[in-house]
Amino acid sequence: KIRCEPRSVSLKVGQSTTVGIVVDNVNDLYSIPLLLQYNPAVVSIEDIQHGGFLSGGTQEIAIVSRVDKEHGQAIISATRQPNTPGVNGSGTLMGIVVKGIAPGSSNLSIVQVNAKDSQQKPIPMVSSEATVQVQP
Repeated sequence: KIRCEPRSVSLKVGQSTTVGIVVDNVNDLYSIPLLLQYNPAVVSIEDIQHGGFLSGGTQEIAIVSRVDKEHGQAIISATRQPNTPGVNGSGTLMGIVVKGIAPGSSNLSIVQVNAKDSQQKPIPMVSSEATVQVQP
């Protein structure tokens, strides 16, 4: 499973918060590219932070992100170093820094996940979404 934590966030215009992208009970997770969708009229994605889980505590991991603010999409990929095993268990993959830009409501939806293990085999994941409420 992959999910947003917390599931629901309330912000004022101009305020930022971090929403964690969390995986549950994964085996041999090596790389995880995902597509995040949001309402660009209500929120913007300011930054992507390392969550620590994929690094297994010791590894440098590569996070590559491309945020399309016009269409409200972020393509984010986190990958472990070549020739290292994947990681097992549950934890925070990354933090998405979200800023409220106008009053309203936006889903933060993980719409596509192409998780792979260290053998480059796909790992099926069920994803969920979070809701961001922005107050004036």
